[in-house]
Amino acid sequence: MSTVSTFDLYVRTRLDAWGREFALHRDCEILGHRSKDMLQVLIEHKGEMPPRVTGYKPLTIPPLEMQTEDIVRGVHRDAPILAYVLRAYYCGSGRQAFERREIAEQFIGMPISKAKYFTLHDLGFQRVAGMMSSMGVAA
Repeated sequence: MSTVSTFDLYVRTRLDAWGREFALHRDCEILGHRSKDMLQVLIEHKGEMPPRVTGYKPLTIPPLEMQTEDIVRGVHRDAPILAYVLRAYYCGSGRQAFERREIAEQFIGMPISKAKYFTLHDLGFQRVAGMMSSMGVAA
């Protein structure tokens, strides 16, 4: 039986929270892809932002989840397949070994075995943990 470090539990908790905030199955409106964007609001109000009560409310994302998103985007720059698997694993819905693996395959554009999927997840997880550790993030 293997033991899991406190820091690994912290990283998993952060990734789970990030996955809930950036869930792939959520309505696009929630994620900020509004049918009426800020430019449209400016046009309708002749170049002026309307008062807050009736105007545009910016999307608010908790800072820790945004930090995790920034880290995963950094992983994507170096190893996009790892970031795809992390997004499918934490932001996807359904069973991790089946539906979420299928989402990863759609992102990657080719089939991957279950063993490779979990190996890629572990590599991506370690990359995120390493980046959090180097940033001085503490549990």
